[in-house]
Amino acid sequence: LSPALKDMLEKKLDKLEKYELRDATVDVHMAKEGKEFVLKLQLSSPEHNYMAKSSSSDMYKNIDECLAKLVAQVNKK
Repeated sequence: LSPALKDMLEKKLDKLEKYELRDATVDVHMAKEGKEFVLKLQLSSPEHNYMAKSSSSDMYKNIDECLAKLVAQVNKK
């Protein structure tokens, strides 16, 4: 995990704070499968669990897609 990628991920995850999820934690799983990068984010709080997964050749794209998926799930609740 490069410093730039880690910094971007942390900044994007900070945006979830506005949803005021009590005692929430985020588990980040990254892997490389062939030429594809896989990102899985699991957002857990006492009330709900959310999961998003994205796979592409661009990890930055995966971060954006996973965060959009998590936000959509949180907004449904």
